[in-house]
Amino acid sequence: MELPTGFLLVLSAGVLQGTFILPMTLTKKWAWEHTWAAFSLFGMLAFNWVITLVAIPNIVSVYRLVSLRDMTILTLFGAGWGLGAILFGLGMDKLGMALGYPIIMGLIASLGALIPLLVFSAATVFRVKGLILLLGTAIMILGIAVCSLAGVREPRSSDSPARANSQGFAAGLVIAIAAGVLSCLPNVGMAFGTSVMVAAQSLGVSRTYSGTAIWALFFTVGFLLNVGYCFYLMARHENWNAYLSKEAARNFGLSAVMAIMWIVSFYLYGMGAAKLGKWGVVVGWPLFISLSIVVGNLWGILRGEWQAASRSARILLYRGLFVLLIAVITIAGSNLAR
Repeated sequence: MELPTGFLLVLSAGVLQGTFILPMTLTKKWAWEHTWAAFSLFGMLAFNWVITLVAIPNIVSVYRLVSLRDMTILTLFGAGWGLGAILFGLGMDKLGMALGYPIIMGLIASLGALIPLLVFSAATVFRVKGLILLLGTAIMILGIAVCSLAGVREPRSSDSPARANSQGFAAGLVIAIAAGVLSCLPNVGMAFGTSVMVAAQSLGVSRTYSGTAIWALFFTVGFLLNVGYCFYLMARHENWNAYLSKEAARNFGLSAVMAIMWIVSFYLYGMGAAKLGKWGVVVGWPLFISLSIVVGNLWGILRGEWQAASRSARILLYRGLFVLLIAVITIAGSNLAR
């Protein structure tokens, strides 16, 4: 039952990950920084530590067993991911769910699987398994290029989620690519965080929940960067008073829902990857990301983000999404090879 349960957890995580950004599109009278700061507070700090302390009450003792070197490496990964999370939010705001999500998550899927393989099993790159993974990465880049071309052809109206002009689209595309590169670090951290998981298990924590110790550190460091940047934007724009608007209670509620879906998706993925065993971070990650791409894109289309786009632009988008899914399936299939 370990493998079926693991896959079920990973797939559930993908649905939540693909949906979590939706509440952000429903807030009113808040700028991006208000919603993202509230989301960061709830998801990266509050809910993060509630789950952590329930799963690992002796989390401090776990960290004491880990070397300073390993803790430093994971902290740096967490800082890189925190920057990636900021860019993720900005990229989604500029490009919309239908275009931004597949580009960012496509990069996360390919790099999140490729980097651990290059670091821990470099020789495998020159075998069938590695070559298939590289092929999947190349297909992923092609899919991103096709989706980007569709974005260029989409009309730039002032109320379009894909923003007002070609320069804005280009900036959004650069942000999205940077977000994808940096946001793969949680999976890389899982691969590098073996010593943390071993320390947790030595203190009686089950293998299923041992990855929680890594997430807790990652997301806490990410919280500091994300909230710090949001506070900087609020000071720059002098719009702190938005938190006092009559829509604030509703918006905080939406931010909390957003945070719950986001944080639970990562913990479900961590539990599922642990149950998938040795190749959990390589097999589980593409599956997690592929489903989130499909779900996130469906929400974007259902919201009418591409309603005003030409037929050729929509066809290009669908083709790009199809190529991205082929890439993710190819990456996942690399694990069947030797």
